[in-house]
Amino acid sequence: MKKVFLLLVVLFFTSCEIYQEPTLLTLSGEYVVDKITTHSTKNSNDLIFYPGDTYLNPTNNFPLDSIKIGFTRWHFDYSIISFLPQQNGNGGTVWKKQYYYSVINHNNIYNLGYIEFNVNGSKRIFKILDDGLESLTLRTTGPWPYTNLTINQHITIHLTRVGP
Repeated sequence: MKKVFLLLVVLFFTSCEIYQEPTLLTLSGEYVVDKITTHSTKNSNDLIFYPGDTYLNPTNNFPLDSIKIGFTRWHFDYSIISFLPQQNGNGGTVWKKQYYYSVINHNNIYNLGYIEFNVNGSKRIFKILDDGLESLTLRTTGPWPYTNLTINQHITIHLTRVGP
């Protein structure tokens, strides 16, 4: 009887595994950059940029060199990230700079993956920290070529959805 009970206990605790499917990302839509946080792991020299501020990085490539917080808009489609919107005469928006992106390593609800795209020959990789219905939070993953962003500094970009 002890052996049967022990066998049942062992099977009960080792045979059950909870499976969680990856959530579907809801990147598609238009966003406005509403906050940027720079964080340094070497010192406590963190900077927060709020609406009305301008994040400048003159050594970075356009369109990521100058971001006007509260005004800069980004658009994600199923495979294209778009920058530099201009209104056309029909009430629509024409996006002047567009780049193909891919989502990599989206495994489960705890790891939303990374967005990877090339800007003028320089690869950009953002970790998706949060993908809500009305918001998106991205963080850089380290140094980029031709920029003054070091391996000990990360930039977190908070975006709010403004359109479909």
